[in-house]
Amino acid sequence: MAPKDGVRCWVCGRTVEEVVRSIGSPAPEPTEADKNVARVNDLRARFYKVVTDWEDNVPEQFRNMDFNFVMGNPSQFRALKFLDDIQQAQKTYGEPLAEISIHARKGDEIVVGEYKVAADDARRREVVIRELGEFEKRTGRSLAGLDGPKAKGFDGLKLGDGLRYLRDLGALNFTLQQRLLEVDLEEERKKLPTFSISMAKIKGFPKAVPLCTVCESLIKGL
Repeated sequence: MAPKDGVRCWVCGRTVEEVVRSIGSPAPEPTEADKNVARVNDLRARFYKVVTDWEDNVPEQFRNMDFNFVMGNPSQFRALKFLDDIQQAQKTYGEPLAEISIHARKGDEIVVGEYKVAADDARRREVVIRELGEFEKRTGRSLAGLDGPKAKGFDGLKLGDGLRYLRDLGALNFTLQQRLLEVDLEEERKKLPTFSISMAKIKGFPKAVPLCTVCESLIKGL
């Protein structure tokens, strides 16, 4: 049975509010999810800088050329010193996102960077599907060609537009990881202890007495 509001702990004499003010909210050690959020944010910032440098340094005569044509004929565009890096970024962010789009909708395991979403993890799968859907709606392009009316990936994009789309793909990759890590952090916070006062029996006393979470834990440990 829960005691009335304002009741005091039988041992320490404090109300719940006084216990919370005295002890404060628990300050957990940084978890793996906290560290990964910081890592993802750092990688996102570095990626933005790199792509911005590419955009700024594309010769004007190449900007309106077809993106896929340039990527498919690197020997003809040696003036683009960073072409290999663009191709690698395309493989790192574009191709995996197309696979993620397919697997997410089929109900398979999903791999986003170093983060895995199990086939039976409906909550995280919904996070992924929602972010993918919003991205495709915002860009008007289909990641895996699953939406017939929409162009697939880089198809039809000029080089300048393709680099901006590549930047958006990288952003989506990091956003997906961040959203999944936020679910982890939310679940970790729910595991933190809460403070309350409840009626409990103490050995040797005939009746239950109000005990705060802290005192009850100490008495049980005796």
